[in-house]
This record gives sequence, C-alpha cells and structure tokens, in this order.
Amino acid sequence: MSADGADPVLVIGNTGDPATPYEGAEKMADELGKKVGVHLTVDGEGHGTYGVNDCLTGLVDTYLLDGTVPRNGTNCS
Repeated sequence: MSADGADPVLVIGNTGDPATPYEGAEKMADELGKKVGVHLTVDGEGHGTYGVNDCLTGLVDTYLLDGTVPRNGTNCS
C-alpha cells in the first residue's frame, strides 16, 4: 500500500497503548510512503493521546490549523 501524491498523514504511535501495538504505527507510516506517512511517537500509557499529551496535541493542532507538518519521527515524552 502506498499513498503517493496524498497530503501528509500523521500516524501516532503510543508506546504504552494496550489496544494498538506501537509497531503498527511505524509500519503504517512507512507503507504510506516517505512524503505521506509522518510517524509521531508518544511515550505514554493508554489508548488515546490527543488532548492528553500537550506535545502531541500541539503538533496535531498546528498541522490541522496551519498546515505545518511535524518532522517525521518526532517523539513526545
């Protein structure tokens, strides 16, 4: 699978997510392609991170509101 030509897609992986393995986020971002899949990591616990982790929430908000794409591989602790 690849999404060449698509706008960037933020793929968020939480290292302590009990429902969705972290490795799946890495794989999905890779399969979307280098200019599309943007992998973001949250070092935390639980299934949801948006609105919980200030770093991640800021990155997502900035992307959605301003179109600024975060650096692939960004880690929010």
